[in-house]
Amino acid sequence: MEWEAKTGGRRTAGVWEGVNTSNRTHKCSHCDYITANMNDLSKHISIQHSGAKPYSCTYCSYRTTRNNLLKEHINTHTGERPFACPYCSYSSSHRNILKRHIRTHTGERPYTCTLCPYRAASKTNLNSHLFMHKKKEGMLGKQAQ
Repeated sequence: MEWEAKTGGRRTAGVWEGVNTSNRTHKCSHCDYITANMNDLSKHISIQHSGAKPYSCTYCSYRTTRNNLLKEHINTHTGERPFACPYCSYSSSHRNILKRHIRTHTGERPYTCTLCPYRAASKTNLNSHLFMHKKKEGMLGKQAQ
């Protein structure tokens, strides 16, 4: 019992689970994912690399690899908006949309252009900005000819 309390492991059918006592890690053969638990690696491979989408919406044909994404998707059908802004009365059906909204209050701009000092609050804005660089580059190339 003392060992269990110190390590956070649990005993199931005579086997300790949830504790990596060998300090061995398991690496995915498809990507850089590494874990100490072989069950986690198996789950990762089946979800991330098999193309399987075990969670499906009861309202439409949407399918996904993760249960929390399905729950957020279902909010679009039910109208539920459980993600509330701490700065104003705005609420959203999706956590990532709320996160983007909060940046309007905080001024955070986490997306940086690699070609100039421009910073954006969303990937979409950064991609639009990068397209402007690409257009300029194309115009410069035509003028040089």
